[in-house]
Amino acid sequence: MTYRDTMPPGQAYGGGHQPQHPQFHPQQHAYGQHQPQQHQQRPQLPQPQAQPQPPRLPPVSQTAYPPYANGYQNGNQQQYQHNQYVHPAYPQQHPQSQPQPQPQLQQLPLPHPQPPAQQQRQHQPQPPVQPTAQYYPTSSAPQPQPYVNYSNGTYTQPSPSQPPIPIPTPSAAPVQFVNPSYLQQSPITPRPTSHVPPASQPPSRTMSPQTSQLPPIARPPQRTPFAQDSPKLNERPPPSRATPSLKIPKDQRRPSVGAGVAKSPATPSSSVHTETLPLLICVAEDCFEKANAASQRVAKSMSEAEVVDHHKLVATGLGCLDVALKSNKLWPRLEARLCLRYASVLIDETTNIMEAETTLTRGIAVCDKNRFLDLKYCSQFLLMKTLFQRNPKAAFKLIEGHISDCGTYKHVHWIYAFRFLKASFHLQAGSPAEHSAIDNLRKIAGVANQRKDYSIFAMAMLLEGFAHMTTMKDDWANRVQLCVAQVSKIQLESSLQIPQIDILLRLLDLACSLHQKQHNSAAQKLAVLQRLLEELKNSPDWPLQTGEVLLSINRMPNTAPTVSNDTRAVVRQGEGNVDYLVLSTLGKQEAWAIAWVFNGIVAHYRATTPGRSAALWTEGLRVLDDTKVSTAPQPLPEALKQHDWARELTCYTHILIGLQAATVTDWARVKQSLDAIHQQPHTSPSSGSSLDILTLYLEGCRQQGIANMEEALVIWKNPRFELDPTGAYKNGSRLETELCILATLNRVYIMQEPNHRDNAETAELIDLLRPICEDNPDLEIRTAWNLVLASSIFEPELSLNQAKRHIQGGLSGAQQLNNTQYLSMALNIMRCKLFQDVVGEQALKSAKAGATQARKSGNLLWMSVAEGMLGQSFEIEGRMGEAGRARGEGVRLANEAYEKTLVG
Repeated sequence: MTYRDTMPPGQAYGGGHQPQHPQFHPQQHAYGQHQPQQHQQRPQLPQPQAQPQPPRLPPVSQTAYPPYANGYQNGNQQQYQHNQYVHPAYPQQHPQSQPQPQPQLQQLPLPHPQPPAQQQRQHQPQPPVQPTAQYYPTSSAPQPQPYVNYSNGTYTQPSPSQPPIPIPTPSAAPVQFVNPSYLQQSPITPRPTSHVPPASQPPSRTMSPQTSQLPPIARPPQRTPFAQDSPKLNERPPPSRATPSLKIPKDQRRPSVGAGVAKSPATPSSSVHTETLPLLICVAEDCFEKANAASQRVAKSMSEAEVVDHHKLVATGLGCLDVALKSNKLWPRLEARLCLRYASVLIDETTNIMEAETTLTRGIAVCDKNRFLDLKYCSQFLLMKTLFQRNPKAAFKLIEGHISDCGTYKHVHWIYAFRFLKASFHLQAGSPAEHSAIDNLRKIAGVANQRKDYSIFAMAMLLEGFAHMTTMKDDWANRVQLCVAQVSKIQLESSLQIPQIDILLRLLDLACSLHQKQHNSAAQKLAVLQRLLEELKNSPDWPLQTGEVLLSINRMPNTAPTVSNDTRAVVRQGEGNVDYLVLSTLGKQEAWAIAWVFNGIVAHYRATTPGRSAALWTEGLRVLDDTKVSTAPQPLPEALKQHDWARELTCYTHILIGLQAATVTDWARVKQSLDAIHQQPHTSPSSGSSLDILTLYLEGCRQQGIANMEEALVIWKNPRFELDPTGAYKNGSRLETELCILATLNRVYIMQEPNHRDNAETAELIDLLRPICEDNPDLEIRTAWNLVLASSIFEPELSLNQAKRHIQGGLSGAQQLNNTQYLSMALNIMRCKLFQDVVGEQALKSAKAGATQARKSGNLLWMSVAEGMLGQSFEIEGRMGEAGRARGEGVRLANEAYEKTLVG
């Protein structure tokens, strides 16, 4: 080990042999390390008095750290950290010499440290300068002499053209230097009095001339303190108290520190670098959050100003994300997350499907490269939804491949997610794909039952039950009841208590009973549904603001994690070994509205007082119009879909109110319902609703009820009510097909009136309806068909046996349906066809039964007809008083019905 290896850098001058000096900061640079060709000539100063030459310094090892003098006690550099700075540009000056003003120094930045090989340089001799003692309160460390060659430890001889500069003796006051940048200065501290000679005062600081270009100066890696610990830039440090003042004429003084700094060019302060990428992402999320929070209000009003503001917020957020994606400063996971977020907003808020697909493809590539399984599956899930809008066949093929991959790697969470997504695609595609949807749901139920994911199994069975109701095959009712039984069994065995599943189960069971025309059973199921809704009204398990349902999934051991906080829109992390699949379903407000609608339908068949069902439907409208219910923030298109669904249900409710008013000949109420429907904004064309044809049918009923037969015939002959001779569902809708059947039957009734009679057209319509209505699975359609044939006049007329058969079919159907309207019509038609001008107890009983059922129905026209036939029966029996009262009641009811036609 050499001497340089054991000696700290601060002992390059042999600190152990020199007296202890004040501290020297390692940040400053050694004196005389400039290239000879880069120095400027110093101005000639007055020749000082001759002083003895100091002894040579001992040689230093060539590898010793050259730029620093020993400024540390005992040569230990690590024990001292100071805020004092020196600079080699200031020579020693004697107090007796006359100071000369120095040129201004140009400040240059200090370079980084360089290897020692670059620091061994020869120094150009300088013109002789009178050394003068100079004192500053910042430091008192002796500085290295300006002409020592550090490569060999000897002095460098000046050139003959320039006289050598004398070096002060060690007995003189130590030299003090100041950093010319004045940006790093130490706090003012008093100098030790032992180093201050009598009758001396530190002169003002001045800057010595230096070259405009300096060579690289070695710089140690220590961190330098900043200017906050230093005095102000233009503040002149006060003299030490221990130093007596020295009077110097003003014209011979040096420029002050403030003057030097004022003349020095300002150092360009480097601006603090601000990372804009997090700022862009935060601005984008704030814009999306603000837009989603106001989406419900915008969806209800759809004012131009609010829509423009919403689009501005979304456009701003998308612009920020676009800039962030193009910044090339994203680490992989953030890039994948931004691609997913950017594409989801594009899909939800815009129609840029191709750009969304491109962004998702980029994100999936990043996920494949870095093995981000969670973000990859979530991006693929969103890509399938996007692709289905553009190319359904390609979406079905691609999603099957994803399901196969998930099964290979046993990623069960995403098997469920893709399977449910595929089932929704099948249901949206229409009736031909319903079989595939049911098959896909059964596969979900099979996997869930095997893994004991009971909530997944229950939801799959419920969706299968709703699909069976949509198909309406021959055995649809049995299949629906089987699904209901499976879900009920799972709830009992596993204690599954999910509010949304309970409500969906009750709604499915009730809807099945209503379709089967089992009104007594439907009333019991409705009571159970209402009781359950009351229990869940304030339940925290079913928030009022959200329409999501969380289905629990058991995690599989020893599988890669595929669920994170970034996938919470599809699959959500849970506690323990359970995760959750997120599905959208009915909210609490929507469930209450549907329950009120079903309640009105059940009450319509069982009501003893007319108008009770209309009151229940009005309550459902109030629930839908409740503005106090706040929903969770969501994109504007989703809010529009939800608002369209609410408007659609509102229109359906108004149609039900109008049809119920038509049965009691309240044509003014029918007109109000039609006006309310027309005031509602039109739903989106993609909703696939049948509101238009329902509204048209209600309008035809009104025109026929107020005896405007010409207008009614025009409506019934509308192409929307044209029947398919094969009996196939029109536009794939069972509802539209049934409305076409009813419209044709109304045409047959109108053509019974003498002014509109057309036997040929009537026979043609009957031949068209016969194959469709006789074997129709709907009992109400069959009953209406039998009643029309039993009460109509044809050429040739029906035989008595044919009439009896149709009357019997209508009467039995009305009794099975428990429909008072049908029953009243059947009894009065039977009285007219079979007991006209017949004397006997049976004829009188038939007339009385018809009048009683007519009063229960509330229809004024049928009530007046029934009272007239009852008066006729009394008159045949010879009971003139009762006959007169019955005829008078019939006339009164007929006049009342006529007045209502004028109001409507």
